[in-house]
Amino acid sequence: AELIVNFRKAVEAYAASLEALGKQLLPIYATALDMPADFFDEAFTSPLYRLRMTHYPALKDKSQADEFGIAPHVDTSFCTILAQDQPGLTIFSERKQQWIKAPLLNNAFIVNTGELLRQWTNDRFISTRHFANNNTGDTSRYSIPFFLNANADYKMTCIPSCCGPDSPAKYPPI
Repeated sequence: AELIVNFRKAVEAYAASLEALGKQLLPIYATALDMPADFFDEAFTSPLYRLRMTHYPALKDKSQADEFGIAPHVDTSFCTILAQDQPGLTIFSERKQQWIKAPLLNNAFIVNTGELLRQWTNDRFISTRHFANNNTGDTSRYSIPFFLNANADYKMTCIPSCCGPDSPAKYPPI
């Protein structure tokens, strides 16, 4: 029982750290959108988030190596902060129009834009299409995505720098 209690405390502390990291990213997003650095602060005073721990066991049957661990998709979140212990993420490069294996960078996170941010920016920021590969190595691997969203009661209307007379809002307020 003590292991479970300690595990829960560690997971809660980790989630709190990722929430803080996500909030530190908000001024970067705002600045990139030509908005004041504190533009997103009110929307993220009590953000919703989901932390998922995914285990990819080693494949004993290598014939399954071409199957997806998680099929191609976009995340529905504002952004996703991903920790991984081995390569396994493949993203679609809109610029190159091809799938690219994301490199594993030590002591770093991958940050993907999600559908919520895409709609909030009137498609100025696009959602990152991606999938997880099956684990073809001899050992298991883990992926821990943190899906960050705004406050549940915050009304998101098109960001002012992303719409105007020549570019009306494509999506209703969320």
